[in-house]
Amino acid sequence: MEENIPQQYTGAKSDTVSEIKLNTETEAVAHFETVKKRFLDVNSWEFFAGEEKASFTLRDELGNLLLEKPKVGNYFKIQIPGLHNPTGDGFDWVRIEEMKEEKDESGESIYIRVRPASDPTKPDHKTAHFFDETATSNFLIKREGSKITAEVHGRNEEPNTEDLPVLEKVRNFLVAVGGMIAGSKFQWKSLTEGLIKFDR
Repeated sequence: MEENIPQQYTGAKSDTVSEIKLNTETEAVAHFETVKKRFLDVNSWEFFAGEEKASFTLRDELGNLLLEKPKVGNYFKIQIPGLHNPTGDGFDWVRIEEMKEEKDESGESIYIRVRPASDPTKPDHKTAHFFDETATSNFLIKREGSKITAEVHGRNEEPNTEDLPVLEKVRNFLVAVGGMIAGSKFQWKSLTEGLIKFDR
């Protein structure tokens, strides 16, 4: 699945990985089913990451809430604590552009790639995200034998400052730079740790 992650060309990048090794492969296979349920329940990500972090909801092409598994063409509606996005009526938006699932005798994986997008409830098509649309966030869970891994890889992360009011440019720059330096790293680490957590 790593080959699906875009090459890094510009801006910042981040790589966040959490892993857990179970006692047996049988135990790992059973726990991966739990990890999959968590991973595919985007509306609950904030509970795994911690409620003080960003919140996510899965939306359709009209911006309506979806209570189902994500698929290509769906959106994530994201609320960043403290720094709301005027272009997205207080929210940042990304769109799922690729999703893959693989399984064989030695392991299994699910991959989701999202890219900054416009607010689907608005007609202006301005990117409603603190990164511009060259950026991607790549989410991956996988099981290899008795090891389970959750990963988030950010690529080509540039602040979104084109054709926006000055205050919004400043907001996007601050959130983007904060994310590039540390913010997204601790956000994603909380999520990846929460996704694979095993309660013995």
